Amino acid sequence: MRPIQNLFAVRRRAPLTGRTDGAPPAGLRDASLSTVGRVRTSMQRYVIGPVAMAFVAVLAVSGSVPAYAVVADASSAPGQTSSISRPVQSLQVGSAAPLTVQRDGYTSAAAPKPEPKPVAHVQAAATNVAAVTGDGWTLPVSGRLSSPFGERPNAPVAGVKPFHSGADIAAPCGQPVQSAQAGTVVESGFQGSYGNWVLIDHGNGIQTGYAHNSELLVSTGEQVAAGATIALVGSTGASSGCHAHFEVRVGGAPVAPVPFMSSRGISLG
Repeated sequence: MRPIQNLFAVRRRAPLTGRTDGAPPAGLRDASLSTVGRVRTSMQRYVIGPVAMAFVAVLAVSGSVPAYAVVADASSAPGQTSSISRPVQSLQVGSAAPLTVQRDGYTSAAAPKPEPKPVAHVQAAATNVAAVTGDGWTLPVSGRLSSPFGERPNAPVAGVKPFHSGADIAAPCGQPVQSAQAGTVVESGFQGSYGNWVLIDHGNGIQTGYAHNSELLVSTGEQVAAGATIALVGSTGASSGCHAHFEVRVGGAPVAPVPFMSSRGISLG
């Protein structure tokens, strides 16, 4: 038999390799705690971090983008009622009717299509500059009356007579000059202070003359109709600018063009 002291000595050495209360040795416990700590740190680094970032992204998106949804019609969801009242926002799209949208209230109206704008049909007005009156007369040049018939003490340019035998009509160079009435061209060419000149005989002792033209479009002996283009406005001869000198002769003597044409339904200038 072993001595009793030896048995007690063995029992005292048992705690070196284990504890009677079931707890692990201190060294094993410290190693386990260290392993758990490393696993927890790895989980925080590779799991918790991305999850947190995803959560923050979801919050940012949900905060910046309003939620819009379409509520089921009452007929499609019987028995379901809502006591929550949501504010209604109105969105104006162009010239169309207002689009009603209820935010987070599950209500949305279909967006109306804008009506097409009507196409404006512009009808050009037919303007006949050479409109002929019942007496067969028409406006020779469209423009502003710049110098009337009669005495002209202050001559616009040197070399002209103090008496103005016609009416000057200011118009752009190159504008058409029409025959005031049907007739025969008796003169067409350059003539002193008149510059490029055209004289038309209308019969019954009536003639009309057109001076300072930039270009002549008719020849002597040619028959022209009322309103026919016979020349282009210019500034040839004794002239200070683009205009047409219109002259009327009755029995070979010049007469005032304004009252003569007015009595025939034409207003000069």
